[in-house]
This record gives sequence, C-alpha cells and structure tokens, in this order.
Amino acid sequence: MPQSISKGPDIYRENIVIDGLAVAPPSGRLVQEWIGAGITACNWTVVSHREDTSTALNKITQFYWLLEQFPQHTLLVENSKDIDRAKKEGKLGIILGFQGTGPLGYSVNLLRIFYRLGVRIIQLAYNESSPFAPGCLEPSNSGLSSLGIQLVQEMNRLGVVIDLSHVGQRASLEAIELSQDPVIFSHSNPSMLQPNPRNISDELMCACAAKGGVIGLSTFSAFVGETRGGRHPTLEDYFRQMDYVINWVGADHVAIGTDILIDATDGVWWRAVTGRLYPDISQGMTYETHNIAGFTHQTDFPAVTHAMLNHGYDAETVRKIIGANWQRVFRQVWDA
Repeated sequence: MPQSISKGPDIYRENIVIDGLAVAPPSGRLVQEWIGAGITACNWTVVSHREDTSTALNKITQFYWLLEQFPQHTLLVENSKDIDRAKKEGKLGIILGFQGTGPLGYSVNLLRIFYRLGVRIIQLAYNESSPFAPGCLEPSNSGLSSLGIQLVQEMNRLGVVIDLSHVGQRASLEAIELSQDPVIFSHSNPSMLQPNPRNISDELMCACAAKGGVIGLSTFSAFVGETRGGRHPTLEDYFRQMDYVINWVGADHVAIGTDILIDATDGVWWRAVTGRLYPDISQGMTYETHNIAGFTHQTDFPAVTHAMLNHGYDAETVRKIIGANWQRVFRQVWDA
C-alpha cells in the first residue's frame, strides 16, 4: 500500500510538494487521493498531442466543473501565492498545462485567451513538429520557427512557463537563449544514462540550469532504465539519474515531474498511441509497467521522499526537489 502522509517524514509534511506533470482526466477521486498523500499542487495536463482549440476549451470546462464541485478541496493556480494558499488550506492546487500547442493553431494571439482561462504552462511541441518548434522525434533538428520566436516572447510577456519536454534539441537551446524567464523540462531525464529520444542531453540540462530553470525527472520507465525483455526499472535507477543531474547542475535545478498516466480506458489509449506510434520512446514496456517500481502513483510521494532521505539526500535538498524548486520558477515567471 502507498505510504500515507501521516506516516511520512516531517520534511514532507511541512513543505510544499509539487508534481511537475500529471496526466489524468479530471477526477474528484484523484483529488482526494493526492491531497491524502500530501501533494500541494500539480501541473495537470489539459490537452496533449495535436488537440485543437475547441477540444482544449471543452477540457478546460471539465476542469472548471471539478473546481466548482470540490471547492473545499481544490483551487485554480494562477500565481505562486495560490500554491502557498493550497498548502495552508490543505487543498490541491491545479495548474492547467498544455502538452503541445495544438490549441493555439497558428495564432500566437490565442495565448492571451488561454492565459485568462488559467493556463500557466505550455509545451512548445509534442514529439512531432508544431507551427512553433520541432519535436524531439523530428530528424531535421531545426530551430524555432518565426512563430515560435513570437510565442516565446509572448509567453514571457504574459507570464506563462515555457516547457521544453518533447521539444527538439536545437529548438530547446534557442528557446532557452531567447527566453527572458527560466524555462522547464517538466518531465525529462538524462540521455547519457538512458538513451531515449525523449531524454535530454547534458548540454540542455546545463543551459536550462544557467537560465535558472528546473528539470523534472519523470518516472516513465523507458526514460529511467532498460525496459526491453520485461525489465522494470526501480527507485534505485531513478536515484542514479537524480544523482547524475544534481552532480551536473546542482540541487537547485532538479525536481519531480512524474508523467504518471492514469488512463480512464485501462490502458487502451496508451497502447494505441504511446505503445504503437512511439516504439522508439516506449522501448517495449507495457502500460502496466510504464512507471518505475516503487513510484507508480502520486500516492507514492511520501514513501519516495523517505527513500530519498535514506539514499543520503539532506533535508534541504529533499525540500527543493519535492517542491521548492518548482515554486521558485513559478514565482519568477508568474509573479513578475
């Protein structure tokens, strides 16, 4: 059974805990589970892939329904103070995020509409090219488009966090250089330890950290370790990656973005999309083992925090990784 917050370490109960990337349909049951596990806020994916403007509006409406029906348990995060308030009031702060720019079409001007609706994190591409940037699977590895340059500038102006997970190497470097604000990789891991098109190079990690950004380490099995032949990576593999990134860029730039997918179709969507369309990314793993052993659900956060302490991380390092680093970037981007 997952470790409850009441049995977790003090460092966990006393500090802000943020999941940098959660993927699930809006659910009161999940809200209750995540609050019970002591999670303060999460970047909750509203849309991904190439879902369009109408789909995004419909899905944002569903999140509004969730917020309206569970006001005693949820709040919409529009600035960093909302995350502080969620912690104080024992609620779940919901950060609306886009994995990809499909809802924008070719219009940078739509960004301000989605900003007013509460969207605060947007990924510039999702594996393939968007009108703004190439994805990590594009062989051309080209840079930002002219629209992409405009989008980065407009995201800076409004205060929307630039997420570079799923984006190509060159475009990511260009976005980091162009941005006036810190950027994030909400759910990406070091490619030097685990070759995967979705993982990122040492160069990207260092550039992100130099800009003041944060790398959220995903628990997606194929990003963490070998998954072919039925292998299932563990927390030990995950901490090996965490050690590596800390050694490269420092503890101020490392966090957790689980990318835990809770598929309401019992894995049908995952098998049809990730498993079938992206074999170079999924690398033979199954839906049942798509997250590492020991971190298969957000309710494992307290136990994982305890394991981090046992691994040898001091309390201040753990505080930063479980939430404070995300909060620092959010404060810089949203509250300026």
